[in-house]
Amino acid sequence: MNSKKPFIIIGIIFLSICFTGCGKKPVDNTEAYGNIIAGLGDAEAYAFLVMDTDNHVLVTSDSVYDTGTEKQASISCNVYYFFSGKTENLGSIAGGGTAYPLTFSESAIYTASNHSVERYTVSDKDGLLHLECGIYENFDETGNASYTSIKGEEETVSTEAEYVSLINEYAESQMIHFSYGASGCMNEIMKK
Repeated sequence: MNSKKPFIIIGIIFLSICFTGCGKKPVDNTEAYGNIIAGLGDAEAYAFLVMDTDNHVLVTSDSVYDTGTEKQASISCNVYYFFSGKTENLGSIAGGGTAYPLTFSESAIYTASNHSVERYTVSDKDGLLHLECGIYENFDETGNASYTSIKGEEETVSTEAEYVSLINEYAESQMIHFSYGASGCMNEIMKK
């Protein structure tokens, strides 16, 4: 019996577990996102997000920083998704400073700042990135706060309670960890 065979089998099992998050069968990331990753510059990092989507979501960033407790966070990224047989750049999203790194949940990607929070989704129906909800805090000359909400393309008046609820959702989501080079960084939701 070949002494390497058990190690090969263990390796295959490990890779199968790593690439099958959320009970879905993801696309082969090397093939689907390989050209994007190969075209990244030396200062650009990337991460795969295992979400409730048919395929992994790829995010890239050239503004990665160390938060002190967590390595390689970012406040901005480009979002890519494999849809209808090709990889598409869905656009860029950004937060408002290093105190507010990009985060994600099983269903959304979040950005935030001192006075705003946004929740984005990647749709398997149309392969697009959607601003599902953004709530923005504004102050008048006397310091009174008001809140505006954008859902899709509709702008409405919001409340402090809705703002706090979305901020809490952001706070409970998981920071995206970016990586450089060929290894990449698979981001799965850590069960608490």
